[in-house]
Amino acid sequence: MRLLLNELRFILAFMLLLTGSVVYGQGVQDRPSTGVTRRQLSASGFETGTNLAASLDQAPDHKTFQQLLHAAGLDKKARRKGQYTVFAPTDAAFSTLSTDFLSELLLPASKQRLIDFIAFHVVKGRITSDLLQDGEQLTNLTGDILVVHKKDNTITIRDGRGNVADVIQPDIRATNGVVYTINKVLRRAGNTVN
Repeated sequence: MRLLLNELRFILAFMLLLTGSVVYGQGVQDRPSTGVTRRQLSASGFETGTNLAASLDQAPDHKTFQQLLHAAGLDKKARRKGQYTVFAPTDAAFSTLSTDFLSELLLPASKQRLIDFIAFHVVKGRITSDLLQDGEQLTNLTGDILVVHKKDNTITIRDGRGNVADVIQPDIRATNGVVYTINKVLRRAGNTVN
């Protein structure tokens, strides 16, 4: 019976992911303290019932991100315990990058660069949209800052180059973190190729 219930949850979550619909769930408290008092609200989105890697595997719009995650060897880490927030660009967002750039990232000699590229999209901790505040600065796994802008139900993320990505689906809650679907690839500041 429990297996059937889990399968039904998975099917519902997958259907919602395909349609972009949103349901309401529980807020999450597993977040490092920032010294700011936060109200505990309910996060929008849905639960996948699976880990981050499996949740991304099931998402129809994250095939490129998942391919890069696998090539970097980070898909195994995304299946383990630990809480992470992933800002996952859509395949359409990746299509704006040159094919040479993506091909170069997939070369064995570029593995560390690829790992850094993926890590730029990841923040330690489980951060659902109800916990985000306008103007908040999030430190990603590369040590760089991503700036959150939030007004009503609209959330954007600004990267180091000043590019702004719209969150098109917040709070895809996996067992070991949360995924935000974004419409742009986040990039580091300066002249770096990442």
